[in-house]
Amino acid sequence: MYKIMLAALAVLCCAAVPAFAGGGGEDGDWELGAYLGSAHPDSYDPLDPENGTLYGARVGYFFTPRWSLEGSYQVFGTEGSVSGQKTDVDLDALRVNMLFNFRPEKKFRWFLTAGFGNESTKSDGPDISETDLGWNAGGGGRWYFGRQRHFALRADARWIEVDAGGDIDETQSNYEATGGILWSFGGGPPPDSDGDRVPDKKDKCAGTPKGAVIDTAGCPQDADGDRIFDGLDKCPGTQRGWAVDTAGCPADADGDGVADMVDKCPGTPKGVKVDANGCPTEDADGDSVWDGADRCPGTPKGVQVDPVGCPMDADGDGVWDGEDKCPNTPKGTKVDDTGCPAVEPAPAAAPAIPDAKKPLVLDGVTFATDSAILSPESSVVLDRVVASLKENPEVRLEIGGHTDSAGDPTHNMDLSSARADSVRKYLIGKGVPPGQLTAKGYGSERPIADNNAEAGRALNRRVELSRIQ
Repeated sequence: MYKIMLAALAVLCCAAVPAFAGGGGEDGDWELGAYLGSAHPDSYDPLDPENGTLYGARVGYFFTPRWSLEGSYQVFGTEGSVSGQKTDVDLDALRVNMLFNFRPEKKFRWFLTAGFGNESTKSDGPDISETDLGWNAGGGGRWYFGRQRHFALRADARWIEVDAGGDIDETQSNYEATGGILWSFGGGPPPDSDGDRVPDKKDKCAGTPKGAVIDTAGCPQDADGDRIFDGLDKCPGTQRGWAVDTAGCPADADGDGVADMVDKCPGTPKGVKVDANGCPTEDADGDSVWDGADRCPGTPKGVQVDPVGCPMDADGDGVWDGEDKCPNTPKGTKVDDTGCPAVEPAPAAAPAIPDAKKPLVLDGVTFATDSAILSPESSVVLDRVVASLKENPEVRLEIGGHTDSAGDPTHNMDLSSARADSVRKYLIGKGVPPGQLTAKGYGSERPIADNNAEAGRALNRRVELSRIQ
């Protein structure tokens, strides 16, 4: 019987070696411990042992948080007497016990225990050597400490009954009280489906998103009440009641840096500078189109503008409505600076071919507003250019398109290129060899007059011929 119990204890110890994860008395956990205690042995014929100190070690395994099995081995040496003669007495024990554990998962837990084992009794003189089967029962408690509850203090009290035989023909009733420390570990951590370090058994908020700050019950925290959990909230401390985006930051539909909840001017165009209320702060030309959205800055005071801040020109004659003395001029009609139809000048002499140093501006070559479509009047001037080039086939020219500074620079560059190319195609269509002509747009990069005045801008909107050779 002694060998069988020793083998069982060895199996428990070996099985515990590979497991180092969980702890705290969960399913599949192991427990190793050492203890000291006080033994109060019974007096029986012919042996009368004295009270003394015992020490031992134990190993246990938890089938469930409530039920566990453990094996223990302890040594108890004391003095006593045999038939009145003083002698040293050893009362050692190898036991297997079943425990029922109360208060699972709590830091402090009671338990009841019962089991059996080999109870050894030895004395030197007179010589007594007995190993008998004994029964024991008792109870105690564990107090776990640490976040993972790998360690605990343990206290036990138990009664031991041994029906001795041989040299001792009497039943022994012994009592023990012990205290010690234990190490608890497991075959693996308890299940934690959402990975928030709170086991599923204790987690009151399963499915918590990764990275969220949680409380001891596994529930996400949301200090500012915006429904974006702390740890995932990129704007903690958002004022309660404010609408937020998926990152927990105050919503800002127009992107002006002022939250929608306090923005008194929602829908502000992108790039416009705003004040603390979200309202635009700068409108240099006073046309009610804020500078960041104004495509025509510097519009004269009082001029009616379109939604992008450019002067209105209802009849498309190139003269703003505020200065147009002849509104509703038919499309394509050539007008003077006041917007009224211009008196047709007498036919001019054919333009000379430009010299190598000075470009030739093609006065009278015009286009439809914001377009590369040549006006009908332009053919008079361009036909004279055709005649001059046919008379001088050795001359090669660059046709340069230019605009004023109003509007978007990129758009102006594209428009000037299209207009220069339109003139080139007209000349080629009239028989000028393509090799004599190139076309290039310069946008508003090369003004010849002040863009701040309408007269200057009119001069800057032009087509030039430059001699290449």
